[in-house]
Amino acid sequence: MTMNATTPKQVKDIMTVDPICVTGDITARELAEILESNQISGVPVLDALERVIGVVSQTDLLHRCVEGPLGSRPGTFSLARAAGLADGTAMDPHELGTVEEFMTAEPVTATPDESIGVVAHRMADEHVHRVIVVDDEQHVLGIVTSLDLHKAFPKAA
Repeated sequence: MTMNATTPKQVKDIMTVDPICVTGDITARELAEILESNQISGVPVLDALERVIGVVSQTDLLHRCVEGPLGSRPGTFSLARAAGLADGTAMDPHELGTVEEFMTAEPVTATPDESIGVVAHRMADEHVHRVIVVDDEQHVLGIVTSLDLHKAFPKAA
């Protein structure tokens, strides 16, 4: 990763400002609709005071669909059943629970003034594809994805 004079140097230079966020009480189906309609792969999860308490992604949603709701027996739940493909009837959207039950708590965060190089290394070390940009009170200011970082660095010759 080489940087030159035109390469952004801070998170605030590449973050998406005011990203779509959700609360932990929405259903898996509502989450799927939000992700699909906005063509995004993950969102911060906020508490009642609009502070970040987690992050949830398409991967988390898929895992929940495959694993099933809390308390289900292994082998009795399937993605086909969740989608209504197994017998033609779709599940009750509440059967998978709420986002708070399968989100990743304590997401990886950054501040707007951090170096994008430092944040890129943090993302790699934590094996995450998005970092939530927050202020001192954990309010969401933006989001940086691995694609944002990829675009920030010049192409190798």
